[in-house]
Amino acid sequence: MNILFDIGHPAHVHLFKNFIRYLKKNGHNCIISIRDKDVTRELLDELEFEYHCHTKPARGLLNSFVELLIRDWKLLQLHLNHKFDLAFGTSVSIGHLSMVSQLISYNFNEDDDDVVPLYAWLAYPFSSFICNPSCLHYKHWKKKRLIHDSYHELAYLHPNNFTPNEKIIEKYGLKKQQYIVARFSALTAHHDKNEKGISDVLWQKISDLITPDYQIIISVENNKSYPINPSDMHHVLAFAKLVISDSQTMTAESAILGVPSIRCNTFVGRISYLEELEQHYCLTSGFLPYKEDQIYNKIQQLLSDNNLESRFQNYRTDMLKDKIDLNQWMIKLFENSLTKIQ
Repeated sequence: MNILFDIGHPAHVHLFKNFIRYLKKNGHNCIISIRDKDVTRELLDELEFEYHCHTKPARGLLNSFVELLIRDWKLLQLHLNHKFDLAFGTSVSIGHLSMVSQLISYNFNEDDDDVVPLYAWLAYPFSSFICNPSCLHYKHWKKKRLIHDSYHELAYLHPNNFTPNEKIIEKYGLKKQQYIVARFSALTAHHDKNEKGISDVLWQKISDLITPDYQIIISVENNKSYPINPSDMHHVLAFAKLVISDSQTMTAESAILGVPSIRCNTFVGRISYLEELEQHYCLTSGFLPYKEDQIYNKIQQLLSDNNLESRFQNYRTDMLKDKIDLNQWMIKLFENSLTKIQ
């Protein structure tokens, strides 16, 4: 079969990579389309996956609309050349391709509809199916929803799919539990308008608090100058003492790995899967940016806990009892689709 994967974010390379390996191993032809966002190319090159890069992320609503039209046209051309049997992705464009070609598309998202309303209204009415975590909130397109008891991050960080390697952190001069990872999001996506993360002033205060005792590894979205190879980042996360971030994805990745994390942005309290990881599994803590005293107190509380690592690994074990390997769920989804097509 010819299968399209349309990927808009580096995290979605990880989301689909094991599924794509499975498909390739079983003789299927996977065609990957991407946006040139952050380290997406680097990750695919490391995996030795061929891909088509059609656009770079645009800023502003008008420019984003123009980019969408270009992507729609490019995907249609790819479809005319390859005659796709199925499409998987995290994009508006696979829905539009379904609309004009009757191609079956599976649109994956773990954000609540009201967090990404423009995406939802542009993509979901036209996508064949919408694949979401069971904790996600939604009101519309209920018959299209395919619900799983998992998170996107469990497609690549579930113990079935990932084993942290301490030797990898050694090549960066890092020692287990002796460093803290800080991740800063660019907050330039359309749904990030008017949202706030960790300001320079707030970070300086946090940095002053933790620098005497811990090495700090800084990762900045769209800045490729940080020292960690993108393909090594999950190993670095796995052995960190703490992660401080205004990124949803890296916060969730840390939680899935059982690493304490503090998320600081104005999305706190509004994203269901992160709320579940925080409120139900105690695997992360979220704070609004102006809650400075609460942030400092939480950092000090975590770093002074002598049982921190074992406690969070126990939280992780509880979470893994409830959740499934999303990669296996995707494989079963594909096999069911194959039976229907045949």
